[in-house]
Amino acid sequence: MYCTIRFSALSAVLILALSGCQSHQSKVDDLQKEYDRLGAQFQKDCTAEYLKVPPTLSPKCADEKAKLEDVGKQLRDELAKK
Repeated sequence: MYCTIRFSALSAVLILALSGCQSHQSKVDDLQKEYDRLGAQFQKDCTAEYLKVPPTLSPKCADEKAKLEDVGKQLRDELAKK
């Protein structure tokens, strides 16, 4: 009886741990995809502005840069949890 309870408890802990790892990895994957998408959009829209002397950002590019940096911070934070 004791062995059955102990086995069930260990199994439950293992299942919860594995499902937590998978959700963590899926969150990292989703953040990485979002970061890549925003980075590509920023590069497409704003590369020319960085080539100006002096480099200036339009409000649109400044907003895209802020979003990119925010997702990058979230991604780094999530990777640090691992």
